[in-house]
Amino acid sequence: MPGRPTMRSVADHAGVSHQTVSRVVNGDPTVTDMVRERVVASMSALGYRPSAGGRAMARGRTEVVGLVIPHDPGFAFGNDHLIRMMTGAEQELAARGYGMLLSTREASKDPASAYRRFDRRRLVDGLIVEGGAGTDALPHLVELGYPVVVIGYTDDELPMVHPDDQGGAYAVAQHLLALGHRRIGLVNGPLENGLAIAARLRGVHRAFADARIEPDPELMVHGDFTFESGHAAAQRLMTRPDPPTAVFAFNDAMALGVVRWLREHGRSVPGDVSVAGFDDTSAAVLGETPLTSVALQSVDLGRRAAQILVDQLDGKDPHNGETIMAGRLIVRASTAPPSAAAAD
Repeated sequence: MPGRPTMRSVADHAGVSHQTVSRVVNGDPTVTDMVRERVVASMSALGYRPSAGGRAMARGRTEVVGLVIPHDPGFAFGNDHLIRMMTGAEQELAARGYGMLLSTREASKDPASAYRRFDRRRLVDGLIVEGGAGTDALPHLVELGYPVVVIGYTDDELPMVHPDDQGGAYAVAQHLLALGHRRIGLVNGPLENGLAIAARLRGVHRAFADARIEPDPELMVHGDFTFESGHAAAQRLMTRPDPPTAVFAFNDAMALGVVRWLREHGRSVPGDVSVAGFDDTSAAVLGETPLTSVALQSVDLGRRAAQILVDQLDGKDPHNGETIMAGRLIVRASTAPPSAAAAD
């Protein structure tokens, strides 16, 4: 027996995106009459009825936007990149006359808990979702009638804003290769951030291909974007029979964990091992050896996501594509050519 028709099934029937169906449900004036008629016909043919949440959203405005960070508060407020991103979003929303409601995940460590407060009560007009912990709940939010913009990556047909992860990782790997490193250890990130991690890996592999060098798959280990996981990754990499002469960690926290392990075990940075990170957080420049890293436009990521969402809410032409914000490699004292002994 077929299940209850959903916004996605209406979209498939009408040949449009489910975001377009949401706009029809919400009475968005930017939808053309032809598209609106096609969607309404599909809703009628399938027996689709908009959710109570979607109908409520069509009746009024709160002039508040939700910012969903599906991480626990300790991680969210201890992450410099996320703090800057929140700041950019809040600044843009305030300038456009909107308030911001921040929602993080509960102590249950279930990322979806960050979304649940929006299930039944109309608290906000739309949502900006940071996609680093996965985006499985996005179709449900759209089904409820919320306009959604993703900071990060999603397979759903939604506007997304993210850094140039591939380009940034390419720049780091190219820098290390140009210095003469050939055994480069990689500390990647959590599976929940799979699309961003995949983009960074593509950048690394492209740099190796351009240099006509085969990377050693044994020199890649997994981390979870925490300092502790970087420390553990260094242990796995540096106790190998043929350890790397450089380590590229996919965020600064893990890179700093690598640096800590090296120093605890009598290795100098960059004399014995070069280390590079990603994000260019404040901590990158606070240590004894400032960290080579990729500076992301974290504030601008939040600001651009807010611009796209508010434009939709204000009836302007929607931006449903992908916005890529360029990063910048900042070379500091943590990277140098390999020592003669290490290069042999």
